[in-house]
Amino acid sequence: MTLRATLVAACLVFAHLASPSTANARDQVTPATNASPDAVIPLERWRTRWFIRVDFGGAERKLLFDTGAGLTLLHPDVLSAAKCELWGRVTGFRMFGQRGDGPRCNAMDIFVAGHPFRPPLLGAIELGTLNPADAELEGIAALNMFEGRAITLNLGEGEIIVESPASLHERVRSMRPFPIRMKREVEGTALAIMAEVTSPRGPVWMELDSGNGGTVLVAKHNAALFGLQPDTEEPQSGHFQVAEGVNLQSEHMFTPDMIMDGNLGMPFLHDWIITLDLREGRGWIVRNPEAGPAPKPALPSKTSQ
Repeated sequence: MTLRATLVAACLVFAHLASPSTANARDQVTPATNASPDAVIPLERWRTRWFIRVDFGGAERKLLFDTGAGLTLLHPDVLSAAKCELWGRVTGFRMFGQRGDGPRCNAMDIFVAGHPFRPPLLGAIELGTLNPADAELEGIAALNMFEGRAITLNLGEGEIIVESPASLHERVRSMRPFPIRMKREVEGTALAIMAEVTSPRGPVWMELDSGNGGTVLVAKHNAALFGLQPDTEEPQSGHFQVAEGVNLQSEHMFTPDMIMDGNLGMPFLHDWIITLDLREGRGWIVRNPEAGPAPKPALPSKTSQ
């Protein structure tokens, strides 16, 4: 198996872990603000990642929450059932450079925790063809579902807070600024977040990716800047500062050839509460002492390659 195939498996599969959880009503787990947020969205465990229950077209659907996906995507049968007609073509590129083409569907409301959210467009995906273990999932919820909103991600405990202007103002007073850029592709309809990471040569930009369940990826062209070997296909142990006062240590770092500078998956995101203003392109971060240990990813072994 090539390094690219290994990393696709490592980022997307992580099979043979605990079974997905069942939905349970629960109280808010992220520290509350005196001002009320617009919505509190519980997430449910999907091995090392999370999924959201949504209502789309009058039916409940299960969508993987993937901050690195860019576009919100649904199974073609789900789109058809909601009378969302596919047409035309959208084109994007995955982090290892593969081009992806597919039809688009016009914007429709997706209801989450009783609140409507509307991505600029919808695309089609069949997750079960990428990984049979994900066949039960009916699509991907990307950050463009929260277009123009401010959200707080608690990916250690499984929760998204959609902030009101007042709750946002209150929450970030106790957080440190987190330099980010909003990454827009597909005619500006896609949305992902790149964190500014300091290196000895200057800033590099690494994607925040909750769809990457168990690795930290530092692009081959940046590996030496972070004390990593660029030409090995094996996982490496490493540590570096993501931002001032924000440190990352992982035994599951890889250095593939990528078309971005790096990718910060769940080994990083699990430990922090991150607030993102998706209108103004601002970020804040604070360590989450309640996150507990992260689920262990089942990385591909040599015998499975």
